[in-house]
Amino acid sequence: MSYDHVIDKNIFPSFICSCIPSIDMSSLLKETYMIRDTYNDVDNSNRGGYHSPGFTSKKKQEFESYQYLGQLVDDVESFSQDVLANKNIGGQIDELYFWININKEYNYNVIHNHGRSDLIAIYYLKVPVNSGNFVVLRNDGSHYSNLYENRKDMLELNLEPEEGRLYLLPGHLWHYVEASRGDQDRVSISFNIQI
Repeated sequence: MSYDHVIDKNIFPSFICSCIPSIDMSSLLKETYMIRDTYNDVDNSNRGGYHSPGFTSKKKQEFESYQYLGQLVDDVESFSQDVLANKNIGGQIDELYFWININKEYNYNVIHNHGRSDLIAIYYLKVPVNSGNFVVLRNDGSHYSNLYENRKDMLELNLEPEEGRLYLLPGHLWHYVEASRGDQDRVSISFNIQI
């Protein structure tokens, strides 16, 4: 057999991008606790912790009294648009839908994806020691194959979240957050992004 003109290429890559927005984190943290004290918990992927109702960028009056949250929304929209342009994906950000998660010790987020969202973003506002990793999984059937030498490394990305960092990735990817083992709250703000 001749191996001339061999094509050797990895296919269907996903991506994860991150940045650190310039924002007053202590003021934003105060706003997240104000939201927790104002709005009831919503049952979603969060197990044991607080999950706020969702807000949408198309109804800014819903969160206009939260100045720093509004600034974060603008930063997420801007960063998402930059990533689309830099990856030659095209399109314009149409809407951001977002909510707050506050997890205490032993709280976690079950494995899930964000349905029909084009992109998702997670901003880690408070990350105490031992508060659990953010784990992203491939969901293209690779779990059923033994083709990968470093199988676990090829099938999941295990990130120790960094306080103040925003992570952006495709919305179809399955992910979860491990149970917190810390005695302080882990606080994050999650976004569904439509283009």
